[in-house]
Amino acid sequence: MSCNTEKKIKSLWFIIGIFVLGGIIGLLFSFGVAVGVEKTSGDKFCTMCHTMQPMANSYYRDAHGGNNINGVRAKCVDCHLPHDSLANYLFEKAKTGLHDVRVQNFGDLESIDWEDKRKHAKRFVFDSGCMNCHANLQNATSSNTKAFIAHKEYFEKRTDKKCVECHKNVGHHILGDYIKK
Repeated sequence: MSCNTEKKIKSLWFIIGIFVLGGIIGLLFSFGVAVGVEKTSGDKFCTMCHTMQPMANSYYRDAHGGNNINGVRAKCVDCHLPHDSLANYLFEKAKTGLHDVRVQNFGDLESIDWEDKRKHAKRFVFDSGCMNCHANLQNATSSNTKAFIAHKEYFEKRTDKKCVECHKNVGHHILGDYIKK
């Protein structure tokens, strides 16, 4: 074998090694991100801060918090993050998380008007999250005329209203009472 051929073989193995190493690093990074996203998605993480306690207490009393006949519980991110794409989900999670850390550590927590924030719930609850779990809503309401008519404009995409604009207390049973305490 000539010296030139040996160099080409070594270069080929070097390139293959770089790709294999890059693949392993990429997989480890992806696994780390997936674990991090999962660990920061539930009520245990989201309610660590004292300011979230009223929301946690009302959530546990709600059907979405497990207070239902099946014991099914939605995670905080099921409602409070978009589910239209992975990129949007991760972007919004990072943006919201950084905002919350900043406010929790450097903000004036006593000045937060939680009742006023409730008026803007459509900014904090995403229809794609609702529809991720309630994908069969149109079929499920077809046998209930009253429910079907109430959702008809939504099904036909003739309204800009968000789910939470009609379902004002969804996710947090009597939240206003918990906020006042």
